[in-house]
Amino acid sequence: MTRKNILITIAILLVLLVIYLAKFTAIHIALSNLSFPSRLKHYPYLNEGAQSENFEVDYLFYDPANIDYDTKTNGFIVTTAHVNQAFEVYHKLDAKGNSTDSLVNDTSAIHTFHNEGVIFGEDYFIDWCTSGNKNKQPFVDFLNHDFKMDEKAWAEIFETHYKNASAVTYKPSKDWHSLTFYFKTEKGWMAMNSLKNDERIFQDVGSENELDFKGYPLKGNRFIALKSSITGKYPLLSYKNRSDIENQPYNWKDSKNPVNLMYFKKENLQGRAPYSGLPQTWGGDAYLTLKHKNQLIRFKEIAVKDVGFAEPQINLDLYQVPKAFENKSDVAFIILSYGTNIGDRGGNGLYVIKRK
Repeated sequence: MTRKNILITIAILLVLLVIYLAKFTAIHIALSNLSFPSRLKHYPYLNEGAQSENFEVDYLFYDPANIDYDTKTNGFIVTTAHVNQAFEVYHKLDAKGNSTDSLVNDTSAIHTFHNEGVIFGEDYFIDWCTSGNKNKQPFVDFLNHDFKMDEKAWAEIFETHYKNASAVTYKPSKDWHSLTFYFKTEKGWMAMNSLKNDERIFQDVGSENELDFKGYPLKGNRFIALKSSITGKYPLLSYKNRSDIENQPYNWKDSKNPVNLMYFKKENLQGRAPYSGLPQTWGGDAYLTLKHKNQLIRFKEIAVKDVGFAEPQINLDLYQVPKAFENKSDVAFIILSYGTNIGDRGGNGLYVIKRK
């Protein structure tokens, strides 16, 4: 081939490439529509009536921070919060997943013990999560309030209360030089300050507590915080969330997993690469099935997919009760959390899966 023919061939290929790139979006969307399985066309969005034969999906709240399962009543406490608000709201759901009551945790609260569903202030506790009582109740007693208790006497009294209490939690002081302990007794909750600068107070980076007390862990496990079956993590604003834990791998195509991807339908070119302007990301709908109690809930949600053979990015998490309690509850939860690169169609937030 002569040099002239080579140049002509290169020019033709460049022209064809320009035409292809100009029609890139239209061609790929057309192909995606052409191969779209007709059986999926009636899949609704989650907030548009997704359901199975016996289960329905209902929208609950925006900004979910935590989902705690009550092992005694099989109900739930859902905490909603926002990074820009100084208080939390607790929502009580019964064992069927119906919202029954709520409580605003005002700014006077200084500690929440989620394991036992109790809120503490400087001189009060609220046990609404378990009793339904929204009133601020005084402590049965507050020992060593002035930090003047004798060390030997303190040790004896502390040992007795720690041993006899059905639940124990503690929080650090503002200067982190002491702890305030809370003991659950038959008459209510009592408080007790530690000694100042006790050598047993330490910080464990692997602990969920701000500070710990050596040899005396928290006691109480009525409530269990639910974590995602997709990522293996707790909600972003959860008190148990840790940023240093990576998402667990999840295969959206594995039929053994609870949520499966059936098809990704391209709807638009979501983004281009900087400088070159080459196509980079597709926007569209992910068509999904969710298996719950041996029934399939079919729905779709918006997602993004890198150009090429990458799997779509689906911002959906499923929260189920632990396996030890799965025969006691028919309720599960879904959190949709669209990233800024996806946009929001108005479906962000927490959904409950419950019997019709």
